[in-house]
Amino acid sequence: MKRNRPGGIRARRRPGFGLAIVMLVAALPGAYAQDPTVAQTVPRTIFVGDRAVLIVPVTGFPGQGDTELSPEQIPYSPDMDIHRVAIERRPGGSRLAVEFAAFAPGVLELPPIEIAGEVFAGLTVEISSVLGPSEPPILAPPALPLAVPGTALLVYGTIAGLVLALLVVSMVSLKGQLWLRGLLATWKRRRMLGAMLGAERRLRKALAKGVAPREILDALSGEFRGFLSGFTGENCLAMTAPEIAGLGFPGIPGFQSSGSPEAPRIPGSPEIPGTSRIPGSQSTGSPDGEFLGRFFDRCDGIRFSGQAIGGDEALEIIDDLRGFLLALKSTLNRPPVPAGEPEQTEMVSAA
Repeated sequence: MKRNRPGGIRARRRPGFGLAIVMLVAALPGAYAQDPTVAQTVPRTIFVGDRAVLIVPVTGFPGQGDTELSPEQIPYSPDMDIHRVAIERRPGGSRLAVEFAAFAPGVLELPPIEIAGEVFAGLTVEISSVLGPSEPPILAPPALPLAVPGTALLVYGTIAGLVLALLVVSMVSLKGQLWLRGLLATWKRRRMLGAMLGAERRLRKALAKGVAPREILDALSGEFRGFLSGFTGENCLAMTAPEIAGLGFPGIPGFQSSGSPEAPRIPGSPEIPGTSRIPGSQSTGSPDGEFLGRFFDRCDGIRFSGQAIGGDEALEIIDDLRGFLLALKSTLNRPPVPAGEPEQTEMVSAA
């Protein structure tokens, strides 16, 4: 026997009514709880201060493109900075992405996030610490300022430059002084040699103009003795012919004094013009003391004997002087022979 409800309305069971109620409740805005089995962080291990992303798969967000909160809509958290919150729609499904950087270790809970009509609450992340369990949480001292790019190169380059400068100064102060002195001495000798060649040309012109040969010979002797004084550093003005012949020419390769063995002749060098006219002279192609002794012996013999001298004989003496000066000039222009290597010479017999 069935019992009727008041009013004559009979209650009937409707199987689809409960399902509709459930679907309607699910469609209403509500809170989303994190499922730890599907949520993940990138990177997996997060340390204090690291920037990371929490990714939570979600459903029920149709449409295309990402839904992102503006900076003003991002919720505040005292334990972290939240930089970006977005619903990212991918072909494999939608997901919630939260970019953050935490400042405290442990399990931290994110503040409730409301986006696209949904509220996501209870989201947590685990933050690791680089400190061990027994280490006190004390801040490290301030780091040293970063160096400007190229600072190391500048510092080491400056040090290398200073060392090189010291080496150069040391070389100049030791061997460099000797080299510089030799260079200055060679330059001075070339100047004196040029001046003596100029004097020889003036005397030759004066002889051609009719000046007395004896006056030419006196001037020639004085000029040549003064040249030798400056060239050798000895006072040749008061020396006799044998004393001048015994002088040495320091720094002149191949020079032989009158007391030395026969001077070698440099291959390919010309003979001294006019020396064959001096009785007993040896034409070697290099300046030597033997020539100087015989030259001044002949020149002083004519000057102090009172004998007459012709223009041709005076010209011969001038030619002899020019030949000596040109040979001396060729010797100065010759490159120096390295120490320990003998000069390639060939002996020439006496004329």
